Amino acid sequence: MLLDPEAIDELHRRLHTALERSDLPAAEAASASLSSSRIAQVLREAAPEQMIPFLFTVERYRAGRILSQLPSEYAARLLLSMERPAAGSLLSVVPVDHAVDIIQKVPSDDRDSLMHSVEQDARREIERLLHYPAGSAGAHMTGRFVAIGRDHTVGQTLTALRSAPPEIERATYVYVTDEHGKPVGVVSIRDLIRFDPSLPLSRVMNPAVVAVSVSDSAVEAAQLLRNRRFTMIPVLDEKGTVAGVITFDDAIDILSNQVADQLARVNAGSADESFFTTPMRAVRLRLPWMALNVFLNLGAVAVITGFEETIAAVAILAAFLPMITDMGGNVGIQSLSVAIRAIALGEVRLRDFWRAIRKELAIGLVNGVVLGSLFSVVAYVWQRDPRIGVIAGFALGINVLVAGVIGGTIPFAIKRLGRDPAMMTGPILTTITDITGVSIYLGLSTLFLLG
Repeated sequence: MLLDPEAIDELHRRLHTALERSDLPAAEAASASLSSSRIAQVLREAAPEQMIPFLFTVERYRAGRILSQLPSEYAARLLLSMERPAAGSLLSVVPVDHAVDIIQKVPSDDRDSLMHSVEQDARREIERLLHYPAGSAGAHMTGRFVAIGRDHTVGQTLTALRSAPPEIERATYVYVTDEHGKPVGVVSIRDLIRFDPSLPLSRVMNPAVVAVSVSDSAVEAAQLLRNRRFTMIPVLDEKGTVAGVITFDDAIDILSNQVADQLARVNAGSADESFFTTPMRAVRLRLPWMALNVFLNLGAVAVITGFEETIAAVAILAAFLPMITDMGGNVGIQSLSVAIRAIALGEVRLRDFWRAIRKELAIGLVNGVVLGSLFSVVAYVWQRDPRIGVIAGFALGINVLVAGVIGGTIPFAIKRLGRDPAMMTGPILTTITDITGVSIYLGLSTLFLLG
């Protein structure tokens, strides 16, 4: 059934109201036509005592999918508030890649007891993925795939698909394997149903299998899947057999988290902090970087101190300093965010460094001329001194140009050095633009106002 946005909003309201009233039959009825992700959106606003009974009212596999749509840290806290058998039963039907994310957010003191309550097959699969390093393709793969020997026919394969368990309902490819379990071909299920059932898979498969290793970066695997427009990509173990797959949904999550983590690091944040992080842990994550930022800002302080006589002679100059430094910082962060996002999504490579410089030079020249001219007019109207207007506008324009170029290229330079291109680049960028803007502004003021 296709629902229009108004109907979906109405079901949202009905589900929210039913949860507030603890009316479980009404909540189940309202959720029947909503997707798992939309139900999770409503549940985030509900109290745990309203949410937990609802999860055990709906069908168990659906409850697992709903739980997988909640933030991992929030889902972990929710499971820990339940009785262990109930929590284990629910975690057993969460898609295994999401279950691993949730388990990793559970404190180590509670992890063993929660894992012991998980059903044996699910626990074995979770432990298998936990064996792989964080950030690897192996840690993010799922077992929801279909692999079948090349000696099977199309008809036998379709029969096997009809009897497949519900957890592989979203599989879009059949991976054809040899006698050792290594992939030798692939065929989409959509194409499979059009072939003669008597044909062997070796006749209809595509022998060019694109795959990644369990030890490869999950981000690189997600970028490959995205760039090649696949719906899933196989992950091979050390023996070359298919250990799992990364799906398109997994790739979206991986790349979204990568962008979010890198944008957090841009401003000296931490990828380990979320909305649900406790205040004291958040302080421990943030404070060291902020303390370092104090020392970085001493550079701008030193420059201003060097022009103390200029500021004392023409005090109004100090009024325009925040505008010049803030504008440079804002423009630089814009360019930096675009560059970080492009690198995180795999849209650009290191060889695009000079292309980035040319682009930011063009943007910076236009923005610098327009914003510098505008600021010159504002400064002149305010002070009725054309010299201050020209100096302030010129300094702001140059700072905008420099900030854009540095912000758009510094991630490439850091990545070329083999480091995280987002790590604390925000504070470094603003320090550079502050020093540049202050030096140009006060230097020109000293030259033209004080001779």
